[in-house]
Amino acid sequence: MACREASIGHDRGFGGSTPGQEYGKFRGMMRRVLLGLFATAVVVMACQVPVFRFALERWPADQFALVVTSEGELAGAIGEALEALEEELKGDSQAINLTVQRVNLATLTDAELVSLPALEHAGEGPTLILMPPASWKSRTPVWTGEATVENLSGLLDSPLRQRCGSHLLNGASAVWVLVESGDPAKDAAAREVMEAGVKEAEATLEIPEGVIRREDFNKEFENIDPDNILRSGIPLKIDFVTEVVSADDPEEVLFLSMLMRSGNRTPGEPLLVPLFGRGRTFGGLTASQMTPERIVAASEYLCGACSCQVKEGNPGYDLLFRRNWDRLLEVEEITADSAIIQRNLDRVLFDPEGPGEAGSVEEVRDHKPLLIGLVVFNLVAFGALSYLRRRHRLREPS
Repeated sequence: MACREASIGHDRGFGGSTPGQEYGKFRGMMRRVLLGLFATAVVVMACQVPVFRFALERWPADQFALVVTSEGELAGAIGEALEALEEELKGDSQAINLTVQRVNLATLTDAELVSLPALEHAGEGPTLILMPPASWKSRTPVWTGEATVENLSGLLDSPLRQRCGSHLLNGASAVWVLVESGDPAKDAAAREVMEAGVKEAEATLEIPEGVIRREDFNKEFENIDPDNILRSGIPLKIDFVTEVVSADDPEEVLFLSMLMRSGNRTPGEPLLVPLFGRGRTFGGLTASQMTPERIVAASEYLCGACSCQVKEGNPGYDLLFRRNWDRLLEVEEITADSAIIQRNLDRVLFDPEGPGEAGSVEEVRDHKPLLIGLVVFNLVAFGALSYLRRRHRLREPS
């Protein structure tokens, strides 16, 4: 007891150091440990798959809603076309990111009228009302028009969408679409900017390191983060495709109403719009405000590592595409039973003893314990620092 009192009385701590030295050493140690843990967490949590490829393989397209109104049951060609569409969706719910709801105005109750805000846009005759996905955060129809076979076909698909879909399924990083204004000089200048920006992006951007392609599956790895494994065999490359469409193209009128949402086009001006993933876009920008550098900057985001894997945490909105993306991509979910995982179990960054029957890697590997541990550690560490700081101040001579 005497030795302890003597030690305290002489302002000595453990190991023969003063409280100030003790506090300083502990603070330095804690800083190094916290920085090390933070760096480890970043490495563990990071996904190296480019945004454009992550979006293509793992972000399901948001669903539009087609509300069809009529007085009585629809008959004739449009009735048959709607029945065919409903049968198609019944057999393959992912054939198109769309739901169909028929509303018979002749039998509509007051309660149903209130619960269906789209009905305020119904015309006197049979009407097609295309409502945007909830992610658009808008209750304004994307398009409203007469219920005809021609209008229905134009809503569901168009030549430009077919071309863009083919480009994306062939591995294009993005498709830059120039919506021409009809002014030859302005359109030519916009095309020049687009092509210069795309050329520069292809020359300077690179795929992030650490992505595991299908052709790498037979290789041995030092470690494997399942998030970095591609889900399809489509070539991974930096490749931008350009498309040009007239703002007055009759075959694209309905698609352009989606593409140029939110009034992001100045009348009489060409518009540049990038498409990526499963028909997703940031929206367009008036070509006169675009520069090659801005195109490179947008392309750089698309080709960078997908640090935020949550779709809603990334910019952009989905368009209507008649594509079963999973089937066309032949997407393969990576699970604990996947060959590449089984062959490298000792190098995989999730627990191989965990559930390995069904479900994706995201279900098998849960980062929450790591995050919770870091939070708890931080709280304890900062609590200890505060305690030592307070004790040091109390012992300082007044």
